[in-house]
Amino acid sequence: MAGFSGHSQSFCGAMSTDDDGYLEPAEKPLDQAQLVAMIELQLSEVDMLQSMFPGPREFVLHDPSVLVDLRDFAEGRTLLLPPRIDLVINLDVGKGQLNVSITLPHEYPAVLPEIFVRSQTLNREAQHRLNQELLGYIKSLEKCDLAIGPAVTWLQEKGETFFSDNIEEEVPLNTETESEGKDTKFARLWIYSHHIYSKVKRKDILDLSREFDLTGFCLPGKPGIICVEGMSRNTDDWWQKVRSWNWQKILVKSREIVDVTKGQDIDKLRRFPTFEELGSENNIRVKNGGFHVDMGDVFRYLENHESGYVFKEYFGVSGRPT
Repeated sequence: MAGFSGHSQSFCGAMSTDDDGYLEPAEKPLDQAQLVAMIELQLSEVDMLQSMFPGPREFVLHDPSVLVDLRDFAEGRTLLLPPRIDLVINLDVGKGQLNVSITLPHEYPAVLPEIFVRSQTLNREAQHRLNQELLGYIKSLEKCDLAIGPAVTWLQEKGETFFSDNIEEEVPLNTETESEGKDTKFARLWIYSHHIYSKVKRKDILDLSREFDLTGFCLPGKPGIICVEGMSRNTDDWWQKVRSWNWQKILVKSREIVDVTKGQDIDKLRRFPTFEELGSENNIRVKNGGFHVDMGDVFRYLENHESGYVFKEYFGVSGRPT
């Protein structure tokens, strides 16, 4: 895959970068000409990927109209920056199938793409190792070069090896006491992320929360905030999966544990009836493209769910409704 050429490469070399040589997306904003250069490169890479994967389920764009909007932006027909490109590539690597979820920040390839690989037939450890090694490979590429093509080639060459030792963990026969111990705790995790933009991640967060019988919420944007609550075993397993994805920064800010007595209805311990993504449907005013919200509304939402105290934990100031 070709990288930047001419003024694009020199611009990248002149910009200050993080420890891995990449720009930080929202903290070092690019000017209009630089954004246009990035988006033109993205569009050329998407064109190439579509030609590589012509099958109806091989290459899937979540919103094909985004390409038209990005082309209008690159050619100066609009100054309104369109949404990011979200796509999925489904790969057959011999011993199994890989589902490659990709989100391209507007500043890509000056910043890392968001890539997460999953497979229904890979166990958790093998999937985590695959994603970590793929991220390491992407970071080893020439700074500012297009990365999706090389990443797909790497998966086609290396992906099969992760299925070789893919033996599902057997549950020992003597784990009844341990299981009972884990099932007597109710947990609530308050999670902070540098940002949550990707439609793929947001959907996966919702799906995983339902899979593990967890309630709570996800607030997308910068920063991103997540709360999950449920049985401790389920919150731990959910967190292990989510933290293995490609994040700029994600951590548990606070963990609340409650002992569950025999026969106790855990639904009475929940503060949130379902797991949902916060937005206008929750009376939270959204602005600037959907990733900035009225923080007074967020504080009110937390207060309504007996959780106003965590606002200061996240933002360092006491909240107040607006």
